[in-house]
Amino acid sequence: MDVTRDNFEHALAEFQQAISTCDFAAIDMEMTGLYEDRARQPSRLDTKHERYTKLLQSVESYGVIQVGICLFSWVEGQADERKDGSIGYYEARPFNFNVFPCTSVAGFPVEMHFGCKNTAFEFLARNSFDFNKWVYQGVPYLNAAQADRIRADRVGLLTKRQPCVEVDETHKPFVKELEASLRRFMKNKSEKVLRCETANSYQRKLVHDAVARHNTLGTRSRNGSLEIIKGTRKAMARHVAKKVYALNSSINEARGFCQIVDLLSAARKPVVGHNMLLDVMHAFSKFQQPLPASRTEFGRKLAQFLPILIDTKYVIESTPAIKARYRTSNLDEIGPMLEQETVRNHTHGMIRNHPRFAHDSTHAMHEAGYDAYMTGATFIRLLNLEGELDLSASSVSSELVLYRYINRLYVALGDELYWNLTDDSVKEARASRAKHVHDEASSAAAAVAVADDDDGTGSTVSLSDADEDDCLSTDAASAFDDDLTPELDNLCLT
Repeated sequence: MDVTRDNFEHALAEFQQAISTCDFAAIDMEMTGLYEDRARQPSRLDTKHERYTKLLQSVESYGVIQVGICLFSWVEGQADERKDGSIGYYEARPFNFNVFPCTSVAGFPVEMHFGCKNTAFEFLARNSFDFNKWVYQGVPYLNAAQADRIRADRVGLLTKRQPCVEVDETHKPFVKELEASLRRFMKNKSEKVLRCETANSYQRKLVHDAVARHNTLGTRSRNGSLEIIKGTRKAMARHVAKKVYALNSSINEARGFCQIVDLLSAARKPVVGHNMLLDVMHAFSKFQQPLPASRTEFGRKLAQFLPILIDTKYVIESTPAIKARYRTSNLDEIGPMLEQETVRNHTHGMIRNHPRFAHDSTHAMHEAGYDAYMTGATFIRLLNLEGELDLSASSVSSELVLYRYINRLYVALGDELYWNLTDDSVKEARASRAKHVHDEASSAAAAVAVADDDDGTGSTVSLSDADEDDCLSTDAASAFDDDLTPELDNLCLT
């Protein structure tokens, strides 16, 4: 489904229903650029901190123009439905979201800045990307941090007295006449509305400033001019509350695509991507909140945002038999190869294509929705291929194979293929716990020493340093695994 602002509400309702019943989601993104120059490109010689910093700079420099999310659901079937005798198949529901940053909220402009690279735009143009549709029909987005900032600014303008506007010499007669009009207006009990004509935005600011000095007056825009309205303090409070409600409604509407990302995060389903670290960093930054400067802090927040991640690039690169067989880990090469192989082996029925993607795969390559579909389909086919294992829902081997790939995102640093986000979080938790235990032990030792001195025995009690592993609970690691198990149990791969 190609999604623009015109059909977004329908897509949102369909996505909300589908995400609750799907087994996993696959994602892909198209961006306005990757790296500014060669010095900022990833290198195998990078440290983990350097790699994260480079990716962080890329995310902050460039924008996202398309997000593909494909939801895969297992459908039980009859044994004779597939020639290989397997029961059931995966149904793919792809969404191709064209996204463009929100430009206004409640009539007030919202400015966001991102760069673009000429080679990236040339690449998109070669693959038939519609730039007009992106700008004019793209689904708006406004992340939670931006929404909170706008809400605080606008509510502040509505509820707090603002600094007086400085009046220049040429506008002093205008202000004098305005104040006289306001005095007459307030004395006239029968007059409820005063229409005020202004020539420019500066005069409108002067009107707002003059009205703000009166607790029982307010302003509203009507047909290009300002109207000053009269009411009691309670009425003005209700008027402000109505404006705040309208502001919140406008902000919720402006959040747009962020609602999709919120649903994906809340579902806690496995999310599959290909070479996906940059994608998830963009997703976090653009649709949640700014990226933290610390890689470890990002790992902790990412575990809350998308707790189960699987990178098909890592699946391929970490499995020598697969790498040797296909000699590539590029999605646009290995994806079609695996698809053609299933046709030859009569196993292509394990994934039922949505009619939108029934044509030759190369026609839609580099459209985010199709690439997300191809990523999910490649994941299914790889795990069926890997070791020729039986990966049915009841098979213990299915769970064991999946656990090898959970939260290991491909990075290629020296002799390391991946970042294990789980290990980083657990190590930090263990280090924090170790410090806590050490501090408690030191306090206890000091307390015992003081007690002995008080007894007058003169003896000292020594507490031997406990081995760190003996002092630390493995609850952090086991809790993480237990937390993932229910979702992985639902992931049927046949």
